[in-house]
Amino acid sequence: MKFNGAAWLCVLVGSAVAACTNGGGLGSIGGGGGGGGSPSPLPTSSAIGVGIPTGKIGVANDPTWGTVSGYTQEQTSQVLAFPPGVKITVTNLSTTTPHTLNVLSATSGPPPKWPASPSLSFNPSGNGVLGTGYASGTLNAGQSVTVKLSKPGTYLIGCAFHYIEFSMRDVIQVVAGATPGPTASPGPGGYDIKRGPVAKKREIDVQPRLVDQRGHAFTLASLRGKPLAVTFISAHCTDACPLIDAQFSDAARRLAQAHIKAQLVTITLDPEHDSLATMRQLAKRFDADPRYWLVAGGSTSNVFALMRTFGVLSVEGKRGYRDEHTTYVYILNGAGTLAQTMLASSALSDAVVDALRDEQVAAR
Repeated sequence: MKFNGAAWLCVLVGSAVAACTNGGGLGSIGGGGGGGGSPSPLPTSSAIGVGIPTGKIGVANDPTWGTVSGYTQEQTSQVLAFPPGVKITVTNLSTTTPHTLNVLSATSGPPPKWPASPSLSFNPSGNGVLGTGYASGTLNAGQSVTVKLSKPGTYLIGCAFHYIEFSMRDVIQVVAGATPGPTASPGPGGYDIKRGPVAKKREIDVQPRLVDQRGHAFTLASLRGKPLAVTFISAHCTDACPLIDAQFSDAARRLAQAHIKAQLVTITLDPEHDSLATMRQLAKRFDADPRYWLVAGGSTSNVFALMRTFGVLSVEGKRGYRDEHTTYVYILNGAGTLAQTMLASSALSDAVVDALRDEQVAAR
């Protein structure tokens, strides 16, 4: 998504961007509630689209925010996040049905308190600035409205026409450090932590034992001395996780070429189904060089302990695997302290390499 005053442009990578996860990662489209297929393409690259959720946009049962549906940022995200100060275009994707975008309330975070029968206006209000009481007014088929995101906060969103009948609602978070694009979703992991006197770095318990693709036991604590990029995936996920794996594969190659002393670590978030042999096959599929990229599994208790430490959420999907989950990457400095949390995206390789290079330089 491209915003006024910013040169950032998200590049979608094939169909892999249609992800299996919500609540802080690549948003599921077409899941549950009668949804199906991919959302209609937006008329511009600077828009939020609105449409009946039981059509192509779909309904997602987000583990953090509950049922969200009917709104889409670019082509995949239903829970949306933006940095303050940008202007976005809200476009009705329907060819026949009117919609609105109304702010029901501001919230301090999950779990959201979705009102049962809110009074939502069909007329515009809020002077074009997103905040409590903002209403886009009726957007007939194909119509658009521009909204400025000035005030940081987390806003619960609904459509005046369809909030009750179709649960057409969503979450928009305006927060410094949010990365706009199809992977921008608020969740428990947070956003990039900026350097400076106000930056807070969090100690991480990194003692639970894991086993890498060579069969070697290790802990994250044993890797201290160089920066780490840690992520959690399901080997049975067919959407977001292969994209993350491909980005880590590219990042590992670039770390080797640039002689950056850093380590990538991919950990299963479904140890009940992802055996050590499964993780070894995954490492082989993506040519993971253990000098730069460890692909690991472990006991259920150890893996779940690490997931709790990092705030990773996962729920069982329709196939029985934990393939609905958060998709964050955690950057640890050489002392084992959490330095950054970033969302997975199609530009993840660049972000990871840059962050690890910065941490290596900062440690000198």
